[in-house]
Amino acid sequence: MKQTRLKRITLFFIFLFIFQMGLVFFLSNKVIIIAILAVINLYLINRILNLIKRLELSNIEKIREATINAEDSIDFAINEVPVGIITYNERTKQPIWLNPYAEEVFYSSEEHQLMLTKEDILSYISSFEKGKDIFKVGNEIFRFKMNMEQKTITFENITQESTLYQEKKAMQTAIGIVSVDNYDDVTDNMDVKQVSYLNSFITTMISDWLEEYKVFYKRLNAERYIFVSQLEDVEKMMSAKFQILDDIRKQTAEQGIMGITLSIGISYGGDTLDVTGTAAQTSLDMALVRGGDQVVVKEANGNSKPVYFGGKSASVAKRTRVRSRAMSTAIQGLIQESPDVYIMGHQFPDMDAIGSAFGVAKLAKFYDKAAWVILDEEQNIPDTSRVLEELEGHPDLQQQILSPKEAMKRMKNDSLLIMVDYHKPSLSISKELYDKFNRVVIIDHHRRGDEFPDKSLLSYIESSASSASELVTELLEYQSNTVNSKLDKFDATLLLAGIVVDTKSFSVRTTARTFDVASYLRTCGADSSLVQYLLSSDLASYLEMSLLISKTEYVTEDTVLVVGEEDKEYDSVEAAKTADTLLSMAGINAAFVITRRLDKKIGISARSNGSINVQLIMEALGGGGHFTNAATQISSGSISEAKATLLEVIHKNIDEMYDKE
Repeated sequence: MKQTRLKRITLFFIFLFIFQMGLVFFLSNKVIIIAILAVINLYLINRILNLIKRLELSNIEKIREATINAEDSIDFAINEVPVGIITYNERTKQPIWLNPYAEEVFYSSEEHQLMLTKEDILSYISSFEKGKDIFKVGNEIFRFKMNMEQKTITFENITQESTLYQEKKAMQTAIGIVSVDNYDDVTDNMDVKQVSYLNSFITTMISDWLEEYKVFYKRLNAERYIFVSQLEDVEKMMSAKFQILDDIRKQTAEQGIMGITLSIGISYGGDTLDVTGTAAQTSLDMALVRGGDQVVVKEANGNSKPVYFGGKSASVAKRTRVRSRAMSTAIQGLIQESPDVYIMGHQFPDMDAIGSAFGVAKLAKFYDKAAWVILDEEQNIPDTSRVLEELEGHPDLQQQILSPKEAMKRMKNDSLLIMVDYHKPSLSISKELYDKFNRVVIIDHHRRGDEFPDKSLLSYIESSASSASELVTELLEYQSNTVNSKLDKFDATLLLAGIVVDTKSFSVRTTARTFDVASYLRTCGADSSLVQYLLSSDLASYLEMSLLISKTEYVTEDTVLVVGEEDKEYDSVEAAKTADTLLSMAGINAAFVITRRLDKKIGISARSNGSINVQLIMEALGGGGHFTNAATQISSGSISEAKATLLEVIHKNIDEMYDKE
């Protein structure tokens, strides 16, 4: 229509132009020509003015029409589209206006009023600042967005979407592997009839448990079962805290069969069943490395953290001399393949870390490999200082000590790092140095935690061992016999000191293997009087421990807590010895000591006599350790906040800590 009108106007103007030109050529009277042209131009001006008015009126009408349409659209969006809108006061955070949908969501038919308060607005703002965008009203779930400048909150109902997601998640395939702990050890002295009865007893209990959840399962052999289920079945097991662990342990004990427990690894959510199954095996391995009698559940996603259940009993010695010898051979091969070896313990190393480090250095020297022990002079504690003083009389050993900076200058691309007495990279004396290595070996006796090196060539983790020094001594014992080398007297003394400090003079976590290696070290000339000196406390430290003990307060009737001064720093050994001293007193079965460490972090040392699981508490705080000996470090906050958090965790896990039904 517009194009036709424009065409007609154009033709009209062309006609007028031709007409005017004709007048000029065909009329000779100029007065008549001017008069005619004047009339024509006046007419044109009038027409143009009329056209302009029409165009203006047309544009105004269009604007008015667009405005009406926009108002209708906004009105529809505000009143009809299922999106809630809330505006609030910038200063008071009180809600000012809600659109009809938001009013419907927050209106309570029981109270006959809107149930949206200032506290709700503050909660949404806090969630938004933390990167969260979900809130619930009754049984409905909503996702919201916030415009801080406009002081506006918009939200939509995602209940159906969330329900579908949860249903899909619940239907994910989960694979579980069940292992019977200590089966070979328990059945070794049984006759065929007793073994058959035990197999039947265990199979019946596991079958009844799995059938309760209606999952598919198969017995692979006498000590291994596998089951396939949906995630919702696993979540039901988790809600019941895998009661089968307690049932097996107690009922086998009632039958006079000691030591039978279960370890279970479960995984779900893998892209393929192969990925899920491999992750389940990894979870089982983690449960076994942590000492058995527990369940590890982990999503088959590298970024997810495992969830632990059980672990209520102390680790039972599961390692065999065959495994120890195999590990010794494997470590030997890795050392021989490396140009040089670097050994590093944890931050503020104790005697176990130092003893095992020099033990590994000796192992490397058996094969003529340069070995360096990493120590940082800024992380010295009294035990370390005494060792360094004693090393002055052993220049060959003293020359093996390097600072982290020196190590970074000397190391090569294919150098080998051996981590002793720890397996968490963040606890390294130098995390920067750790990151430089591509080849890593782990020798540790602590239960494996969530954090673990992703580039380890070999991990020798035995939570049933008393100490890292015990594990290293066994490796040395096998290798020294092989290459006809003998352990030096001072090296043997350092290793024995490491065992003594972690076993509290052979009073806890001590097995026959512990006494065997201690006997071997004594035959190598380990000096018990020097061990006593290295582990002794000076008068200042003793008085400091006495001052800490004077601050003791009871948490339960047999559990105590000590809290150091807020602005005072204590070394980790001092805190550990304080906990050990408290544990030696009558009526105290567990002790927790909270202090600010020399590295400014807050440390919690936990000890028990075996009747209380302190490892469970420390793991809940991001640490770990053993059933009777555990610790954690907290990077931020105050001592009082750490105390409040610890008490909260203890009271929350009180039943599991005491293994109460």
